[in-house]
Amino acid sequence: MTRVLLDGRTLSPAAVAAVAGGAEIGLTDEARERMTRSAAAYPHEPSVLHTKRRFLVGEGHSGGEDLVRSFVLGHCAGVGESLPVGSVRALIVCRANVLASGHSGVRPGLVDALARLLAEGVIPVVPSQGSVGAAGDLAPLAHVARVLFGFGGDAVLSSGARGASPLPAYVPTAKEALAMINGATLTSALAALAVHRSHRVLDGALDACALTLAVSHADRGLLSDNVLRARGHSGGRVAAERLRRRLGSPGLGSHSPDAFSLRAAPAVLGTALDALAWVESTVTTELNGACDNPLWFEDEGVVEGGNFHGAPVALAMDTLRIALTQVATQSERRTFRLTSASLSRDLPSYLVAGTGLNSGFMLAQYTAASLASECKGLSHPASVDSIPTVQHHEDHVSMGPIAARLTLRVLECVADIVGIEVLLAAQAMDWRLRGETVREGEVVRGTPETFSPELMQLHARVRGVVGFWHDDQVMHPALQAVGRLVREGLGEEGGVRW
Repeated sequence: MTRVLLDGRTLSPAAVAAVAGGAEIGLTDEARERMTRSAAAYPHEPSVLHTKRRFLVGEGHSGGEDLVRSFVLGHCAGVGESLPVGSVRALIVCRANVLASGHSGVRPGLVDALARLLAEGVIPVVPSQGSVGAAGDLAPLAHVARVLFGFGGDAVLSSGARGASPLPAYVPTAKEALAMINGATLTSALAALAVHRSHRVLDGALDACALTLAVSHADRGLLSDNVLRARGHSGGRVAAERLRRRLGSPGLGSHSPDAFSLRAAPAVLGTALDALAWVESTVTTELNGACDNPLWFEDEGVVEGGNFHGAPVALAMDTLRIALTQVATQSERRTFRLTSASLSRDLPSYLVAGTGLNSGFMLAQYTAASLASECKGLSHPASVDSIPTVQHHEDHVSMGPIAARLTLRVLECVADIVGIEVLLAAQAMDWRLRGETVREGEVVRGTPETFSPELMQLHARVRGVVGFWHDDQVMHPALQAVGRLVREGLGEEGGVRW
């Protein structure tokens, strides 16, 4: 079993995805020492919970265990569907890494207890909605804390059943109860998963685009490094280089001008690559930042700040979602062109030989269009909204969890849109490989074409799950199969679904 060691400084989105998929966690010795010093130095009187509660609601004194319990339970206010187990595992590792930074005044035992949840497969049930991503993702983290501290709550057990945690409860200090919930960590956890999945989706989008460019006899000028260097955006040059590598040499034709869904493919895919690079940097910084409050420093003591606010990641998720939607809408347009004989340069209408009631891949494009429209609706930025909460103490919020959840939803749509383009491009490649087309309802034979080994490997991956389409049949299994390929990594043998 893979084990991810936490030091509060080097956690990556890929490591978060590994823990989401089942890897365990532990603390480095250095992080353990930092946490021990921080916990020993952090003042316990007056109680941080008593101080905060009196500041927020003017409540009289309530001490010790009762205050910790009421504090945690009072924040368990989530609603909606439960987060997937993998997302909660990601939430746990991300919060553990924040605590490992050694600024939160908590003991290493708190992270050890979180690690035990993961190792034993006791994953708290966490509602997906109810956080504004400002004074932390309070409600989602409180649902984790409730199970961890033995205050009730359900967990998904290693058997798959739901029930009470069989593990011994961790008894927290007041600061540990606060530190468990006071950071925008659901936002960063879901963002880490989004970054990890985006790499696969964009790799798949490049694969699909290369196949479509080849079977469409697109003009090779669209991949000219001179052209793209003259504009200067690095992502466009990277996208073109990756497309050239897949296409081989010469790879394309000399038809011009092409539609923008072909000709401007490096610009759009490159923009998404640039966006993902910035988003990944932002999310990685957040994963290893002290997203908590108050914080303790050796040279300054306890400091109240605003590190709990989810703005950095909220904006990053909105940006990534918009970039992915551009990729999705351009992919759908290439799919549309592949279904139309008047646009696809002698490929059969709907990519099948039959006519009349044999509608071939017509409905695949319908589905892609539906998903593309859904992406557009989901791409309104969540981070531009702010609704004051807590009697105006929390008068500006990030809506980061919403931005991250919407991005994960868009990724599901984009994976299927890209899968549909791959499916149709593979069908078109079969016609090109045989040198055949259809005219006036009759198959006409010409000169078979050849393609690069890289494209042939991609074609073989598709044909490994979906055969050549002769006549109408139930399309749902085929669309599911190619969608799985994109999620597993279209160019990877034996990939793991996200």
